[in-house]
Amino acid sequence: MQIPVKRMLRTRGALVAAVTALGVGLALVVGRVLLALVELLEPTTATTPIVAWLVLATILPFTVGYFLALWVIAPITHELRVGHVITRSILATGVGATLWFISLAVIATITFASAGDIEEIAPQLGYALASALTALITLLPLGVLGGVLQWVWRTGHPAQHHIEGLIDV
Repeated sequence: MQIPVKRMLRTRGALVAAVTALGVGLALVVGRVLLALVELLEPTTATTPIVAWLVLATILPFTVGYFLALWVIAPITHELRVGHVITRSILATGVGATLWFISLAVIATITFASAGDIEEIAPQLGYALASALTALITLLPLGVLGGVLQWVWRTGHPAQHHIEGLIDV
């Protein structure tokens, strides 16, 4: 199935999906910053992870994937039942975790291939997969909460136009 870019860009509901994804992304950034501050208190911690790198390599791709899923793939509307809202939120979280994996995999491949350390790529891809699966499991409640809050808002403010995603066609 081929999706024309024009059709995707004409899909309505981008603003609400963007606000929801931005809220989830900001919650992740705040959580990561707070964890970094707590790690500073531990005397055994040699170095604190670079929060900006973590945001760019993991949280930003997750947030973009979550947004795209709620906008293009499976938008949440006021007409849905709560079960559908939860299912679509889980799907959005899964898309976000997939982009998390792709981002880490690309970074690892480029880093180790350019350094000539090819045998390190496979373990790093394993780390990227484990990291993305961990993110999927730990971020699932936040992703579902974001979707449910979007649905609650949509219920009070129904869209004036028809909204459908790829799974609705």
